[in-house]
Amino acid sequence: MFKHWGQAVVIAALGVGAVVMAALRISSAKAFEAPQTWVGTAETIKFLDSGDQLIGLRVEGYPAPIPVFYSGSDTIEKASLIAVSGRIKPDSFPGVGDLTISTEDIDQLEPTTGYSAWVNQVRDGFSQAVEETVGESSRGLIPGMVLGDTRLQGSIEAQTYIDTGLSHLSAVSGSNVAIVVSSVVVLSYFLTAGPRIRVVASLLSLVIFVSLVGFEPSVLRASVTGIVGLLAIINSSRMEPMHGLSLSVICLLFYDSNLAVHYGFLLSCAATAGIVMLQPLLYRAIGPPLAVWKVPDIVVRAFAVSIAADLVTIPIIALMARQISLVAVLANVLVELAVPPITLLGLIAVLASLLPWPVEYPLLKIIEPFTWWIHHVAKWCQQLPNSTLEISAGWAGIAWACMAAVWVVVIIYKGYVRTLAVCCVCFFLFGAWNNRLPAQIDPTELRFVIIADDSELTDVPEHAELIIVEDPHGSMSDRPIVTREGIPVLYPYRDGEVSLHIDGTQHAADGRF
Repeated sequence: MFKHWGQAVVIAALGVGAVVMAALRISSAKAFEAPQTWVGTAETIKFLDSGDQLIGLRVEGYPAPIPVFYSGSDTIEKASLIAVSGRIKPDSFPGVGDLTISTEDIDQLEPTTGYSAWVNQVRDGFSQAVEETVGESSRGLIPGMVLGDTRLQGSIEAQTYIDTGLSHLSAVSGSNVAIVVSSVVVLSYFLTAGPRIRVVASLLSLVIFVSLVGFEPSVLRASVTGIVGLLAIINSSRMEPMHGLSLSVICLLFYDSNLAVHYGFLLSCAATAGIVMLQPLLYRAIGPPLAVWKVPDIVVRAFAVSIAADLVTIPIIALMARQISLVAVLANVLVELAVPPITLLGLIAVLASLLPWPVEYPLLKIIEPFTWWIHHVAKWCQQLPNSTLEISAGWAGIAWACMAAVWVVVIIYKGYVRTLAVCCVCFFLFGAWNNRLPAQIDPTELRFVIIADDSELTDVPEHAELIIVEDPHGSMSDRPIVTREGIPVLYPYRDGEVSLHIDGTQHAADGRF
């Protein structure tokens, strides 16, 4: 930074400007007079485990999207004009705005039109093609990895990717942008295109990609961080990558001050900074030991990138989820080679789905083995003993996680890579021995009763030895459920596979209890 003090001054001045902009937006939000009926655009829509919809309502004159918790039965279309009336509550989450709305009544005034309607049509058509073509293990991943559309992912599948550090694959992230742009750069190079043509082709591919997935804040964030990460790798000798990242972050905060408190934004920036700063150091440290074991260089680089991104994001994940994945590096390395084919062939399949002929179906069939592999790697890693580590509440747990991440970097840098690898193997083996389970009970040998939802629990016959609830709604259980009489209650459509054991305990297949 001291070699380029001019850039440092520019970044500092822009940073102050971003702070002033955020202060003005907060002041504008506090001065806004709340109407009886809020009319605005449904900017984002997320389906919660409870069955409710969380809608980001963009109201003219209000400087930030307003979170609307909608418990009605109608499905709201993204980018449509809606009218909301309900109970206003203070927002406990920090940000520009300070209120949320809870309602059961939303009127859709105008359907989505123009570009937004086209994007919705593309997503719906591609999602339908995926459902008709590929198996269950691939249906949720393909739309998520290509377009950031996770509607086909159930809560159990989503939790699997969270526990194994692969949830970033199911969202439009900087890695998607880097894969698309770098692929075009490489292709242009082999076609002997000049530097200017490569730049134009890369920008054109980025425009096509963003046009397909939509101009949402998460997409813009991914585009910026992905380009910065790519430039840091291919052009680090002629630029200061951290300066580029800093400028990108500040520009994004000028665009939307609320990004400063979004976990997705923090994770993207931290992961990019980790790859820029730590990846070269880790690569030099782990390269020689792994070379002795004849590990290919591409795998060594994948380990360096995954470790760098994982270590710097540990404090944020610990704060966000109160748990960290101990298998994230392993899972990300195992799926590394499967991600680019899915991203590239998936985007081609999206473009093909716009044609009047079913050209996308063979492409989806080619993609399916790659997504099958990622899905089963996630399930296998999740079932490893001690795959996740709970972080205690409060800042002490966060501080412990930060110190652990720093010590891992120091150990690798000092050359104790083999010792660290042996300790990790021993840790998982001890967990496997310590977590061994008693013999299982076959549920079909018990007198079981199947009910629709919890309201029928009081009507269960006295002779029942097991209750199975079909209702898929609600949050996933973090402990075994039994009635007052001690009868086990299973929610297979919500909690996934749960086994019964002869000692009376229950154990979820994903290790939650």
